[in-house]
Amino acid sequence: MTQVSLPNEKFLRKEFVVPTIFEIMNPYLTFLEILPKVQTDSRSVRYKQESTSDSGDTKKNTPVTITPGSKFPRVDISNVTISSALLNQSGIEVAIERDAVRFAEGVDQIQRAYKRVAYWLAESINTTIGTTLTAGVTQAGGSWTPTAVWSAGTATPVDDLIRFEAEVDQEGYPYSLSDVYIHKTNFYEMKGYLTSVDIADLKQREIYGMPKMDNNTIEIPVVGAKIHKMLSGITEGGILGMDLANPAATIYYNNDPEFSRKNIQYKGSNGVLKTVPNFGFNFDTWREDDTKNTIMQFWIDQVAVIQESKSGLYDTGI
Repeated sequence: MTQVSLPNEKFLRKEFVVPTIFEIMNPYLTFLEILPKVQTDSRSVRYKQESTSDSGDTKKNTPVTITPGSKFPRVDISNVTISSALLNQSGIEVAIERDAVRFAEGVDQIQRAYKRVAYWLAESINTTIGTTLTAGVTQAGGSWTPTAVWSAGTATPVDDLIRFEAEVDQEGYPYSLSDVYIHKTNFYEMKGYLTSVDIADLKQREIYGMPKMDNNTIEIPVVGAKIHKMLSGITEGGILGMDLANPAATIYYNNDPEFSRKNIQYKGSNGVLKTVPNFGFNFDTWREDDTKNTIMQFWIDQVAVIQESKSGLYDTGI
């Protein structure tokens, strides 16, 4: 029997679909980019959590003067807490009509499906990780309060961030604020404040420093942390600060060898091919017997867990 290859069939194969979906998703996966990832072969994962600060360790000891014949003092370190979690499978499927595969002009329907599904997947991943982070890191709990919501005329966002940065510095913990994540509405409120605030030129240069801004980030030298615009994962009014040198969470994931690949190669925003480890992204496709539609199924198999809660800070009210 002669095998017939339809005009758009090549766009439904794994070697095309996986990198295409990932290329669309990648710009939206802010939290996935910054957290360490560990592959696991078990649905249940065990992980370590810090239970005390460096200075608060009850077994803390200090060096002593060594004299002839004396011994070095031997120290113990308090054990970490062992916790467990289950990998979370979440997925979505989409049907591609038979005509979209048969006729060349149907490629538009296929591309539209890719775009929508990729965005929905990325939004779900980012929101799930964001929920874990905002619930699991240290809650300011009244120790920090913004001067006013950032939409108010009396708001002082730069001063709020300086005080927020101070809250991350805690005795006994080697953490400092490196990055701040806020909802897009609050991001543009901050941008508006910086472009309208009346500060003498000399003071601006010598004390505050000149902010650097682009479409997605703001850097204010006096704050010392990069501010990120979030389309998902952070609700309006929320503010999440983290020390990326000491990530608060780790992502555990599993790649099903039948439906995934170890590495994914895709084109970056600059058009250059990038190869990155897969993070639990799986794909399958088949044809329905009755409709002859092609079903494409996508799912993520991962879980984010908090290991160093003190390296992050979350609050609301901006």
